[in-house]
Amino acid sequence: MLALGMLSRVVGMWTPVVAVATSLSLFGLGDPVWPELGNGGYDVVRQKLDFGFADDLGTYTASTTLTGQATQRLREFDLDLLGPKVSAVKVNGRAATWKTMPEGELVIKPAAAVGKGQAFVVKVDVRNDLPETTAQSPFPPGLMRIDGWVQTENQPSGARRMLAVADHPAQKAPTDISITGPSRLNSIANGQLVATVKSGARTTRFFHEDRKLATELLQVGLGPFTVLHARGPHGLDLRYAVPTAQRAAIEPQLASFDRSVRFLEQRLGKFPGRRAGAYITPAGGELETQGLTLLNAESMTKEGFEQNGTEAVVLHELAHEWFGNSVSPRQWSDLWLNEGHAVYYQTVFGAEHWGNTTVAEAMRWTYEDKDLDLFSHGPIAQPDPATFPGEQQLLKPYDVAAYQGGALTLYALQQEVGAATFEKIERTWVREHANGLGSTAEYIASASRVAGRDLGPFLRSWLYGTKLPAMPGHPDWKPAH
Repeated sequence: MLALGMLSRVVGMWTPVVAVATSLSLFGLGDPVWPELGNGGYDVVRQKLDFGFADDLGTYTASTTLTGQATQRLREFDLDLLGPKVSAVKVNGRAATWKTMPEGELVIKPAAAVGKGQAFVVKVDVRNDLPETTAQSPFPPGLMRIDGWVQTENQPSGARRMLAVADHPAQKAPTDISITGPSRLNSIANGQLVATVKSGARTTRFFHEDRKLATELLQVGLGPFTVLHARGPHGLDLRYAVPTAQRAAIEPQLASFDRSVRFLEQRLGKFPGRRAGAYITPAGGELETQGLTLLNAESMTKEGFEQNGTEAVVLHELAHEWFGNSVSPRQWSDLWLNEGHAVYYQTVFGAEHWGNTTVAEAMRWTYEDKDLDLFSHGPIAQPDPATFPGEQQLLKPYDVAAYQGGALTLYALQQEVGAATFEKIERTWVREHANGLGSTAEYIASASRVAGRDLGPFLRSWLYGTKLPAMPGHPDWKPAH
């Protein structure tokens, strides 16, 4: 991670990094948690990502074709890239010069400057190794190969380790993806499968995602799986990539997706996309890659479902289709809007589905027993990057503050304004910011408008304080520390 005082490049000169991005900054968007991610100087309009995997999956090539619109005159501009080797770069069909920076930037100088307001197309070709990763070792960010399967885990910035991208949710865009690999394996990605082309021992599948896709939600998968389809509410395409050898053991549990969608639609309104489902692999994980939740195969068996509470996990990840995937965080400090909502609705679902605890009991446990952990990385909506070592410790910024602290804040809001107003706030938020971005300040403003009163002081006391405020309606709740 870059520290303040290091040098950041701007058009035609070098200047010290500042905490807030200016209109001239090209080196990152100035995100307060990861200032180097994303790229200034242009908006992303569309992205096309093409992958080609060797027969043994040990190497791959990838091409990014990004359509952008310049927000300032660009004599040079950046994409995020860390690891893969660049073989060619073109801007508007003409060869461009480039250099890679150790901080994870690809600096591109087109043959002709791009004028302010002009559209441009940049194409970057890369190649990279894809070493085998064991399920016991820490998963590397980005693409991984495990026991003949390929999957991605990109949060927060693994996509730049796969290919050249604008690797920040604020620059999400509609996306086309193609995967070429050995015909003995299936392949899958975000979006709808629109074409399959087989040529001998190689097969290419083309996918189109018309919703804007943040690169942290990108999924690219290959493996010995079967794709199953079902119809959910409103004709929603429920698509599941299931290990062929475990299909019989996993298929009965897939109905949980339909149940979860219906549960969430009752509270939030219509599902925000055209498809949902899962990519289920032996290594898996629990990750809300857009329209294609990444899950572990064993956890999706009957035994895994019962032992691991997987149905609540499915609900949690599907809640992200509203919070995180449709309404993406404007900055990474807004992460609580993703994870707090997912935990909150997971808690409500668990209380109604199993009945072994109430929402209030679960929230009281967090309030009284987790109060120190909630602030280990700073306030809930203002994590301090100095308290965690960046990308290599992926779970640190995704810690208890964003998850349980965010959920606790939402419960406090529900107690403060009442259940009916809270539901109206939630429905308004996901409707007005659908397929876009949302910030903490915007959520506070939206909630205040819906409630008809200024909720700023109340919500900011929860989100920016360093100790827990009193819980409305529960004067007997006392933090343990």
